[in-house]
Amino acid sequence: MLFSTHISDTGPLKALRRKTPGPSDVSGLRSARTAICAPFTAGKLPKPQLGREALLACWEDEDSLDRFLADHPTGREFADGFEVRMELFRAVGVWPGTDGDLAEACRCVATPTDGPTVAITIGTAYLRTVVPFARVNKGLERQFLQTPGAIWGTALTNLPQRLVATLTIWENAAAAVSYMRTGAHGEAVKAHFDPRKDPTGHSFVTGGGFFGLRPVSARGSLQGRNPIAADAIHT
Repeated sequence: MLFSTHISDTGPLKALRRKTPGPSDVSGLRSARTAICAPFTAGKLPKPQLGREALLACWEDEDSLDRFLADHPTGREFADGFEVRMELFRAVGVWPGTDGDLAEACRCVATPTDGPTVAITIGTAYLRTVVPFARVNKGLERQFLQTPGAIWGTALTNLPQRLVATLTIWENAAAAVSYMRTGAHGEAVKAHFDPRKDPTGHSFVTGGGFFGLRPVSARGSLQGRNPIAADAIHT
């Protein structure tokens, strides 16, 4: 199983009209979600980049991903952006659209002791909790921007699907774990996550989880606000 994340500056009209590809029309695709990026900021309000899209996906193998990027219209839109291919080493909850117990699948996979890692949180938002969720999330963004070992991070949103997610890139797994367990993030976990009530979410979202991933390859770059450099990840 292979996970991938793709970020590309495709333009506002394309991004807002994007139809998320599904396993039924892409061979080897297990699950995919598309979203608009909103770079982490210390300000009070999010600053979405309407022309910057992200694709989070799970694949049978690398050949399936390669064919998608070369042959599928949506794949070609993301082919020239920033891409990371990853292996899962930690899972809490479920990856939307996939079957199977990912936590059990990576139970015997060791957490990397060195090298970069990627963390993805993803889920479906409850409309009734949008305001408190945004308030709590803003505290997490500010903490991230001040955390040693944090390379890059962005919020991801697909409003029609009520999808909310975050993508963060770290110098190593220890930095990511420290962030999760301390400060605003640690307090948010204590206050809003109860696996007995919902093992796939918390007070604000459901049907998702937290995932730690080890990059196996990375390529491309992005320009403009909150850019990713071509050498941001050394695999």
